[in-house]
Amino acid sequence: MVRPSLRVSKTRLVRTPSETRLKKISKRTKKPHCSQCGAILHGVAFGSQNKVRKMSRSEHLPSRQHAGHLCSRCLKSAIKADVRS
Repeated sequence: MVRPSLRVSKTRLVRTPSETRLKKISKRTKKPHCSQCGAILHGVAFGSQNKVRKMSRSEHLPSRQHAGHLCSRCLKSAIKADVRS
């Protein structure tokens, strides 16, 4: 069995000009989750931080309140709680 710390890694050999071979490891990232219920957030970009950073703001986050932190169900209940209090 593979060691747990290596299960999310992706290794590949890269050829350099000096004919030496290097291992490149790029970590796979998980999809963003809701901070309250843990559901997967739809419409939020995921991947390496470099790829997400290069995207425009409208590409990697929806334009609504608490985007990237709460799912639609939890946001709905949070808004209801704010209005009722």
